[in-house]
Amino acid sequence: MTMQISVGAPHTERHGWSFHRPQVMNGACARDVRMRDARARRPWQAESARRVPAYQPVHAMAEPACSPQLSPPARRTHAGAQHARMPVCATQAPCENVITLSGASGGAGTTTLAAMLTRELAKRENECAIVDADVRAGGGGLDVLLGIEHESGSRWHDIHAPLGELDGEALRRRLPHWDGVGVLAYNCWVQEEPAWFEMQAALQSLAQVSDAVVVDAGHGLEIEHVPALVEASHIVVAELTVLGLARAKAHIEWLRRNGERNMARAQEPPRPGEEWKPIVGMPGRVIGVLCVEPPAVAKGRGAVSLEEARKYLQMEHMECELMGPVRSDARLCGDILEGLGIRRVHRRNARVLGDVAEMVERACGIGGR
Repeated sequence: MTMQISVGAPHTERHGWSFHRPQVMNGACARDVRMRDARARRPWQAESARRVPAYQPVHAMAEPACSPQLSPPARRTHAGAQHARMPVCATQAPCENVITLSGASGGAGTTTLAAMLTRELAKRENECAIVDADVRAGGGGLDVLLGIEHESGSRWHDIHAPLGELDGEALRRRLPHWDGVGVLAYNCWVQEEPAWFEMQAALQSLAQVSDAVVVDAGHGLEIEHVPALVEASHIVVAELTVLGLARAKAHIEWLRRNGERNMARAQEPPRPGEEWKPIVGMPGRVIGVLCVEPPAVAKGRGAVSLEEARKYLQMEHMECELMGPVRSDARLCGDILEGLGIRRVHRRNARVLGDVAEMVERACGIGGR
């Protein structure tokens, strides 16, 4: 015979308030005591006890899987908030004229090179835009580097795309311009980084109204999350040092694996709780490696030659070009550090940027008009 023992009085009264002591019992008796205590509470407490369920199974929050051809249902978070419906990716066009510049070595000048490349493309009578996608860990500040931080126009914190769609022409008109190039900058001191679907909408809309969209991807963290960046062609910025080339080789391999992972995800429906981010076309490939000499070379020591870089990166087995080197320019560095922006480019670096611009035009299928 099983006995159930209750320890302690159910409650004590003091100063008009009820203080309930814990009850130690099992089974149906414990359930009856909980119901009795709920009725003994104040009316608003009893009402809330009836309105809020004591247990909610986990599977009640799961979402049904949907096929890649259908628009995903509106997502619900654990707090019950509704997110706006994302666009149907199958109706979008792949971003074949988006070019990313990224590198694994910090301070190699990726942002400066992206800006100079975009201006070189604009000089060739191409309609271009540059997008700041270095939005993690206090990145950004493209407009400050270019010296146009006081120019009126939209930045990332001004762009809101709850439906994942933007008007490309309207967005391009609202951007601040630098030497005829629309600049979409990110200011980390104003707001947090944009959501992936806002970046997707902005890149998609700009790609539809531009000949080329150059993206400063920094270390490439956003390439893993935004479909338009997965489909983009990639230029890897490599520092001509032993460590810089080792990092560049690993970065090229990471870009290849990231494209394969996203391609595999696009072939299967999202799992419950997984965000809907399939790519449309094929993942982009690395079209070039742009080599940069280190800023401080001690009497010719420390820098690796282009031929040594070609052998180490095994360029004969890769379908991309090795270009450079881009040499350090003291006057350009001084202008940028003083907030004057990029005013001039040395002739020796201008020739390298011209070769990179021709490579980008071939990759995007465009040419100067």
